[in-house]
Amino acid sequence: MRTLTLTLSGRVVALVVAVALALAAVVATVAYSVADSRATAAAARADGAQPPVLAAGAATNPLGIASARYSTATANAASTKPKVVVVATGGTMAGKATGRDTFTSYRAGTYLMEDMLDTLRPELDAVADVTAVQFGNAGSSGYSIAQFHALTLEVEKQLETADAVVVTTGTDTQEEFAYWLDLTVQSRKPVVTSGSMRPWGSGDGPEDSLVFGTDAPANLYNAIKVAASQQTYCFGTVLMLNDEIQAAREVTKSNSYRTDTFQTREYGVLGWIDGDNITLGRAPARVMTCDTEDWFTPFDLTDVAPENLPRTEILMSYQQAGGEPVTAFANAGVKGIVTAGTGAGGISSAMSQARSAAIRDKGVWFVSTTRTGSGSSYGSGNGLIAGGDLTAIKARLLLLLSRAFTEDFATAQGWFATYGNASFDQSATADTVGATPGSTAVLFSGTATPSCKAQKAELTIEITSSDAVPVDLRVESPAGGYKFTKIPAGQTVKHTIPAKVAELAAGEAKLIAYKNVDGKGIQTVKTVAYPATTC
Repeated sequence: MRTLTLTLSGRVVALVVAVALALAAVVATVAYSVADSRATAAAARADGAQPPVLAAGAATNPLGIASARYSTATANAASTKPKVVVVATGGTMAGKATGRDTFTSYRAGTYLMEDMLDTLRPELDAVADVTAVQFGNAGSSGYSIAQFHALTLEVEKQLETADAVVVTTGTDTQEEFAYWLDLTVQSRKPVVTSGSMRPWGSGDGPEDSLVFGTDAPANLYNAIKVAASQQTYCFGTVLMLNDEIQAAREVTKSNSYRTDTFQTREYGVLGWIDGDNITLGRAPARVMTCDTEDWFTPFDLTDVAPENLPRTEILMSYQQAGGEPVTAFANAGVKGIVTAGTGAGGISSAMSQARSAAIRDKGVWFVSTTRTGSGSSYGSGNGLIAGGDLTAIKARLLLLLSRAFTEDFATAQGWFATYGNASFDQSATADTVGATPGSTAVLFSGTATPSCKAQKAELTIEITSSDAVPVDLRVESPAGGYKFTKIPAGQTVKHTIPAKVAELAAGEAKLIAYKNVDGKGIQTVKTVAYPATTC
């Protein structure tokens, strides 16, 4: 009996071992097949195979944005490989840590962007044609406003040929980078800022020794995917970290260490990215003017030199806050001050008195905001602009640009009410629109000036073209008509029309300008008034 039992047990053991070996072989075969298929797919995508769909519902415009140009951009991105340029400024994303297990001890701005992009290939090559511009390599708080000015011009330069730009920065002041670009970049194409809360790695290059749990590679990769998808076309600048897409105007850093640090207070995120799926739940208000010239801000930095950007500052009010800082800033030549006040923007009595004196004696402009972190400030008056729900640091940038581009206080108030606190408003849209100013209108100005010659009245028409292409213009007036042909971009021309009468009544000259852009004719009509003239 014992011999029989031992013999049966041996057979059972042998059978179990055989089955186990067979299962192991199957598992190994499946694992090898999966790994091989992934490698083959990555290689095929890198060789130019059909790219994956980057945004769910791109062709159907899930937000229902009433813009022909937006629909075209998103549909094209789903079927072609876009060109994306990464403009790198450094920050934690490019940081080198002292060890793989170190999240907080590192040197920001160490690795070069081109090397970081190489670690994401070949998968990255399936998303877009991606190149890098190393604008700088430092922590975000080390950049000056003059460098912000240069950054805008670099982004605009790259957008002349690229479909989108990603700007990488440190997170400490990334919301300021993003809002500055949102206010100043003169292109509808996507601009996405990104960074990380943990450094990339601890090795000699970004391909070695990744920091445990680093969010840097994923944030860079996803930012490029969002930009390439064109889903934020006409959104202005957006910020993408932690798989979330946020509006530059509204987002703020809320924690010094957490990877979900960026929050958008009452508004919430614009959307998020999960693998190949980009989901948008809302859009910035400015997207409603995507197909009109109203989309562009007045802050074209090609018109202002960096040294002419004025100094603006921020002061916080608190219990029994003194007014001396207000006076000191005013005496130092500061042109604008943002106050982060208590509640809805209130400031102490001493600060209020100093503010009144600075407005009266130094011509300083003030913007009222709240220090609470959310909510609005509506206080306005002589020398005081309501900041709405802008944070103090965002209001300071808008105030700086406003002081640089106008001396008219009422105009600045209007800019804060519109560009600073945009709200949704339906408007008519065009069939197609380009990505630069002048896409829906001929850009020009004109005057009509009457005079006398040989006791006969005549009318001199002067036209200045601010367009980027040659412009034709037809004049219709009581004195007669005239046609200017192919007025060169940026030039001024004039012509005198003889009225053949001694007396020319007050009236208007009608200026009908037209041009051709990408095979589409664009026409703009203006009228210019002139006074009565008797010769």
